Amino acid sequence: MTRPARRTPRLRARMVALVAVLTALTLTGCTPGGVDGESTSSSLPAPMPDLTLPGFAGQPSVDLADLDSPTVVSLWASWCTPCRKEMPILEEFSKKYEGRVDVLGVDYQDAQSKKAEKFVAEVGATYPMVVDLDGELDGRDPMPRVPGLPFLAFVDADGDLVGVEMQLFDDLAELEEIVERHLDLEAAT
Repeated sequence: MTRPARRTPRLRARMVALVAVLTALTLTGCTPGGVDGESTSSSLPAPMPDLTLPGFAGQPSVDLADLDSPTVVSLWASWCTPCRKEMPILEEFSKKYEGRVDVLGVDYQDAQSKKAEKFVAEVGATYPMVVDLDGELDGRDPMPRVPGLPFLAFVDADGDLVGVEMQLFDDLAELEEIVERHLDLEAAT
């Protein structure tokens, strides 16, 4: 009996286990993973951090402290499957509430810029986007830690962070319901 024949079943079992672990890590890294619904800090509202994030794919940079209209900030990454589902809904929301509620996408800790650009083109998102390659938003006062993606933050007309959510949505009505918990959509229409 040769060694490779003895190792093959063990190697195969290890590969199956490795694939299972990597799949689990990927799924928990971009889905709620136990965090469900509203997740706001008692210290909110609070001014957004004075942090300038570079523009995505040639778009202008944005200083988060300069946000001065109601804004839904969506953290996403090209490898996040739920983000791919939600981005077209965010695009629909941005069109419906254009001039009243802004949407700002943040390509979050996504080292594959070409893949991210392809991702945005495929889903057809046209709202402004910036990049946070190093995760500077994570835990930067008043932002809480970012436990996974997709992740939403809500900024009011005064530029204050008023809430965050890590909850999946399947359509525009569900997104509007989530946003309404933090921003007055009726006043914006």
